[in-house]
Amino acid sequence: INQIFTTEPIGTVETLADVPEHVLRGLPEDVKLFPSAVDKTRLGVWATKSILKGKKFGPFVGDKKKRSQVKSNVYMWEVYYPNLGWMCVDATDPKKGNWLRYINWARSGKEQNLFPLEINRTIYYKSLKVAMSMKNQLLVFQHLLFPFFQIFFLPFLFFFLLEQPIRTSFIGFKMCLGLVAVW
Repeated sequence: INQIFTTEPIGTVETLADVPEHVLRGLPEDVKLFPSAVDKTRLGVWATKSILKGKKFGPFVGDKKKRSQVKSNVYMWEVYYPNLGWMCVDATDPKKGNWLRYINWARSGKEQNLFPLEINRTIYYKSLKVAMSMKNQLLVFQHLLFPFFQIFFLPFLFFFLLEQPIRTSFIGFKMCLGLVAVW
C-alpha cells in the first residue's frame, strides 16, 4: 500500500547535506531533521521538545502546478480551486519547498500525530496528540476510506470544524486520496 504513494526512484536516499540552507534556517526550534524511521530513503522531522496538541505548522510551500506537470507525488498536496480545478503544491525540488516537505506518512492511524488542514487554499499541519514527546517523528496518515468520507460527509463537517470565518476549499492527499478538514 505504501508503494502507491511512493514514486521516487529506488536507491535515492536523502541526506542532511542535500537540505537547502533556507530549509534548515526555517526549522522551528522544537523540531530537527534526521533520517526517517518509517522510510529509510527519506529524512524526517523529529520533535526535540514537547509539542502540545493543536499547534499549527505551516504553510506547506512549493510550486503551484497542474497534475500533468508533476512527476512525483511524494512531496506534494492537491488543492481544489473553484476556477482552476485541482492544482498541486509541489515541493519535489527541495529548493522550492520548506521543512514541511520532510514530514513523512505514518504507517497506521495509530502512528499519526499530525493532521493536514487547509486554510484559504494553503496547507498546514496541526498536532493531534495531547503532548507529543521529545524524539517523536512527526507523521501524517492517509487512509483509503478518506475519498468516501470526503465526498459524502465533508460538507456537513465544514460548519462544525470552523474556528473562524475563513474561505475554505478542498485538499487532496497526494493522489486525491485525502480527507479535507478545516480546524
